[in-house]
Amino acid sequence: MSLISRSRPAPPPARAPLSPARSTRTRTVLEWFRDPRHILLAVVALVVTYLAVVPAATMAVASLQSSFLNTGPAEWTLRHYTETLGSADFWTLVGNSFAYAAATAVLCTVIGFGLAYLVTRTNTPAKFFAQVAALIPLIIPGILNTVAWALLFAPHTGALNVLLGTLHLPAFNIYSLSGMVLVQSMHVTPVAFLMGTAAFTSMDSSLEEAALSSGAPPRRVFRTITARLIRPAIMSAALLMFVQTISTFEVPQLIGVPGHTFVFVSRIYKALQTFPTDYGTVGVTGIFILAVATVGLWLSRRLSGSGAAAQTITGKGYRPTVTDIGRWRWLGLAVFVLFFVCAVALPLLMLVWSSLLPGYEPPSLSALHHLTLANYRDILATPALISSVRNSLVTAVLAGVIVTVLSSLVAYITVKTKVRGRGVLEGLATVPLAVPSVVMGVGILYWYLTAPIPFQMYGTLTILVIAFVTIGLPYGLRYIVPGMAQIKDELEEAAAASGATWLRTFRRIYVPLLVPSLLAAFLYTVIVAFREISAAIFLYTQDTQVVSVTIYQEWSNGSYPIVAALGVAIVVFLALIVALVRLLGSKTGLNRQ
Repeated sequence: MSLISRSRPAPPPARAPLSPARSTRTRTVLEWFRDPRHILLAVVALVVTYLAVVPAATMAVASLQSSFLNTGPAEWTLRHYTETLGSADFWTLVGNSFAYAAATAVLCTVIGFGLAYLVTRTNTPAKFFAQVAALIPLIIPGILNTVAWALLFAPHTGALNVLLGTLHLPAFNIYSLSGMVLVQSMHVTPVAFLMGTAAFTSMDSSLEEAALSSGAPPRRVFRTITARLIRPAIMSAALLMFVQTISTFEVPQLIGVPGHTFVFVSRIYKALQTFPTDYGTVGVTGIFILAVATVGLWLSRRLSGSGAAAQTITGKGYRPTVTDIGRWRWLGLAVFVLFFVCAVALPLLMLVWSSLLPGYEPPSLSALHHLTLANYRDILATPALISSVRNSLVTAVLAGVIVTVLSSLVAYITVKTKVRGRGVLEGLATVPLAVPSVVMGVGILYWYLTAPIPFQMYGTLTILVIAFVTIGLPYGLRYIVPGMAQIKDELEEAAAASGATWLRTFRRIYVPLLVPSLLAAFLYTVIVAFREISAAIFLYTQDTQVVSVTIYQEWSNGSYPIVAALGVAIVVFLALIVALVRLLGSKTGLNRQ
């Protein structure tokens, strides 16, 4: 019997063993991804980078191209930079913008944090009234607030200027830099109030009580302890006020342009109105604002110091307390009433007055015969109004939820971890601060018209939600970071030692302590999304029209009584939401007794 030889396949070549260094790197990467916080960092970083970089990159590309989004060949060039930065008018624009934004930031921060201190840390009566009074100016849509103040201080027919004339006082020129600061301050002071409320509510008063018990005078305690503990929140609020004021549209356009006081937004809007659109000038101006905001953010972080210095919430029987200010509490109440009259009552009364007339007339006894409710009946007859309100509610709530969740995760990563790149993550999250909403809308529109994605985004509510989340993310972060910085690391360490997972620790420790900050971030994002128009005007379609665009269209058509009636209805509706959220916030988190 013969043996039949069978060929066997040659054995595969032996693989070279991994080098010790490569094997160590592989194990390090695998161990890095086993930590859920690292996976969270990667996911959040991707989302934030996508939201922040796309509009800013589009703006940068526009500033470097000779013909961006216009017909004709586009070439890379620095011509827009040399022409814009070499113009004397541009530097006049810089001076006006900085003066306008800095004065508004200082005034808003002082008023907002002063009101927040009275509400959260003193026994001033009627605190619920004070909270509602401080939030209503934020609810009033910017264009309605600006027009109301323009009517109140109209040169010849304004109610307040008429009153000043009867008192033999000079009339106030609303169409000036001081008029711009006044109107903008009354409108955005609630932002500083919300940030101050979140910071003061989260601050333990044991250090102040110990200093007072040692015989230190109250002024010294406030200067050496309270002011230093609250400094990160103050710097964040001042930066937010400065950049938001530079980026706002209504006041510069309706107050500044008639008074020949031009700022950045005036230049951007004018460039966008030219044909063909001057995207290069818009890009250069936006890049300049971005650089200013970056420097401001760096200075804010430098001056505020490390987050550990602001940690005041520990595991040792923490309970927030208030200070008895004696008879001064009635002066605090008077401050609330004065702010309510100036920032709420006067503009709203002007809106209500105008909504009850078939056409605008100055307040007078003869005009009382023309009062009517026809404008309110016409609201329901306005085309697309119902759908626009529904679209605004859907986009605002979704944006509020997403911003709150994303901001809390970014705040945890940047404040409570030592992961590499956390500073870059916070910087990316604040990039939209420097991008005006008008440029943001154009950048997002261009990206989703040309992006290589397998589905259509333009013409859906999703693109509006993306825009609102991008705009609201830096503001949500500014509310949550100060509260996160004041939570002592020992609480998480104790939970980890007890075997709790990171997710359970975050849910059971951080979320309850951060409820005031989370509610503030959610509330502000909802309001901003509900009233946002600068970005929405470029992203809406007939099926996705939001209420801010409806207001703008009615105003452009000269239907101011209809706009006033719609504005009053919106203010009442949003005021109810604010009251409900604040009521829920008083029963949860650090406010629980």
